[in-house]
Amino acid sequence: MRYPTDQKRQTYERILNAAAGLFRKRGYEATGLDAVMASVNLTAGAFYAHFRSKESLLAEALDAAFRQSSSHRPRRLKDLRGREWVRQFTSFYLSRDHRDNPEQGCPMPALAPEIARIGGPSRAVFERQLRGLFEKVGQEFDPAARHRHRPIAAVALCVGGLMLARAVDDPALSEQILSDCRAAFAEEGAIP
Repeated sequence: MRYPTDQKRQTYERILNAAAGLFRKRGYEATGLDAVMASVNLTAGAFYAHFRSKESLLAEALDAAFRQSSSHRPRRLKDLRGREWVRQFTSFYLSRDHRDNPEQGCPMPALAPEIARIGGPSRAVFERQLRGLFEKVGQEFDPAARHRHRPIAAVALCVGGLMLARAVDDPALSEQILSDCRAAFAEEGAIP
């Protein structure tokens, strides 16, 4: 039986997308290759036709996860600039929806601690994407303003706030974390 010429590529993409979501939802260490492959109706043995190792899958899935999470950002962000972009981005990032759907969201709060321990190519992908986010957020800050050096702090507050909001059992505390982090941006001097 002959398969379509692009079947291997399609299978690769299915595995990659499944891993990107599962790693964000369950974590890298807690997600075995069997679970990734079962989610796309394949056996674990088929994995090695597409990837060298679970770590190589992580590096590629991390890039895919960043692309996927960018596509889940509100469309209105594309039309905004400056202070309003920062406010809307923060409101989206520190939202209940983003908190409750890690498999679709930013991989930073979901995977940063594991990436720090694993290192290697995954860390390089993570750092490249993080620098890109710093740059994007920095573009929205007025370069002449006294806050021009705050993009790193802004990103750290968003990522850290979301991590904490996901890590607690108390729903009211989780909401308070999101709310207080959003409020930090609204205070005088916190945004451009």
